Amino acid sequence: MKKRKYVTGRTLLIAALFSAFTLPGLTGTQTAYAAPLEQQQTGVITGTVVDENGETVIGATITIKGGDASKGTITDFDGNFSIQCKPGTQLVISYVGYETMTVSARNGMRVQLKTDAISLQGVEVVAYGVQKKVTVTGALSSVKSEDLVRTPVSSVNNVLAGQLSGVTTVQYSGEPGSDAASIFVRGQATWVDSSPLIQVDGVEREMWDIDPNEIESITVLKDASATAVFGVRGANGVVLITTKRGAEGKAKITANASFSALTPTKMVEQTSSYEYATFYNQMMTNDGKAAPFSEEVLNKFRDGSDPIRFPSMKWDEYIMKDVTLQQQHNVNISGGNKWVKYFISAGMFTQDGMFKEFGKSWDYGYQYQRFNYRSNLDINVTKTTLLSFNIAGKVDDAAKPRTGQGAGGMIKAIYGATPFSSPGIIDGRYIVTSNQKADNADGSILPFTGDAPMTYYAYQPGAIQTNNNKLSMDLVLDQKLDMVTKGLSVKLKGSYNSSFMVQKTLTASVASYTPVWTWYDETETDGHLLYRKSGSDVEPTYAYGYGKGRNWYAEGSLNYHRSFGEHTLTALALYNQSKEYYYGVEEDYKDIPRT
Repeated sequence: MKKRKYVTGRTLLIAALFSAFTLPGLTGTQTAYAAPLEQQQTGVITGTVVDENGETVIGATITIKGGDASKGTITDFDGNFSIQCKPGTQLVISYVGYETMTVSARNGMRVQLKTDAISLQGVEVVAYGVQKKVTVTGALSSVKSEDLVRTPVSSVNNVLAGQLSGVTTVQYSGEPGSDAASIFVRGQATWVDSSPLIQVDGVEREMWDIDPNEIESITVLKDASATAVFGVRGANGVVLITTKRGAEGKAKITANASFSALTPTKMVEQTSSYEYATFYNQMMTNDGKAAPFSEEVLNKFRDGSDPIRFPSMKWDEYIMKDVTLQQQHNVNISGGNKWVKYFISAGMFTQDGMFKEFGKSWDYGYQYQRFNYRSNLDINVTKTTLLSFNIAGKVDDAAKPRTGQGAGGMIKAIYGATPFSSPGIIDGRYIVTSNQKADNADGSILPFTGDAPMTYYAYQPGAIQTNNNKLSMDLVLDQKLDMVTKGLSVKLKGSYNSSFMVQKTLTASVASYTPVWTWYDETETDGHLLYRKSGSDVEPTYAYGYGKGRNWYAEGSLNYHRSFGEHTLTALALYNQSKEYYYGVEEDYKDIPRT
């Protein structure tokens, strides 16, 4: 009995050794030992793990789902494994750089792992493909999707600051819809145009059109070795944007919503009319000239007894809002099976303007709203043929004043205006002060009125309203040619992009009123304040112009990727071509009453 127990113990020891190593000449379901009775009842599952190219994966981890991880195993040098479990048991198979898979155990199984092409833990997105981090020799930096949606911003450009080494962003404007920052890779390389080449899913496109929730990763190629394949077009660096795609598994719905309050960071403090007049008098006195502001005017500024003719305005507080609202919402769904995978997304972004509109019936306060949509579809037509179809686009609307100053010019107008040029809008009427003797019979006269800041409301009333509609489509065919030689594949891509813009120019008219101090007769002592009207209030008419354009891009490539032991050989032969059809803005200006 002791001898029999000893023999059984040796058999179990030998079986444990053979679970990690396969004897030469044994393949498939053959084994090099006779399993003991206990193992035969439990079952020993054998199988092979390979990658997308059919190459065996060495060191892949196989564990029982929900079981003891210490009882798992790894694949040997031929990608084979064996694990003690019952048929139908859920096995978890994982390897760095590949998607983790859960499969049902069956004897002689063959598991094909799929490359996690956008996982920044094991691989990097490079020009026209992906590459393991350990083999990357060029200078590049990457940022993941989680870091792009932490801060709610209108443009992806604005969130890259501080996220990527060697990348500088400069935001020249805060105007809603036109506030995308300029990107410089390793400084400004040229004086003419230092913008990097930007590709979205391998096609040159504008990045600020994209909803950040649609992006999986952004990679910036910075040096010559990394951008060489792009030629002179990559001289200022290359920004590669990879959008999200579906993965095998149950449908996953993700919803994000953010509400932000926007307020001016710091406005320059403005002086009062009394301080302005006092300083101005002092300046003129120092130059040996007479003080232009009389004591009567100074007193009216000081005590505020005549706020219509002698106002004291802080124009930044009067014209600009204290706070405005920004919203960003997105909902997306992803999932699929071994044949079809999908990612569908819809997002909305709105930003109200910082300038007050004072009850006008049209929008002109720098409002902006954008709607994004995307659908990425991957279809495994056969085991070696992958067909991908992407469709994405955006529709946006922007409204701004007709002055042509831009938001920056309007801010300058606020600071360049005198605090006594106007008391603003009183009882729905736009008031402008006067320095004419005939309008001020009491003798209290302003020496000058200065510039008024409300040009966007009174002097050039109206708006410029712009609508953009952009659409992009990609069709990609990826065919493996393992029947010719392992690791060989061909890839064909066709892309189409179109854009359409409509611009409305609204032209209105606003009456202005000048306060006039007078007496009805010489016996009166207090006098009366009347108003002299100039111009008239007219609802806007509009004219419109439109612009349209389209372009297409075609690409064909022959790829070779093969591993030989510890060595990997990669080769790429690629041809691409693009053509643009962009028409100038066509104008059809007609004064049509607004309804």
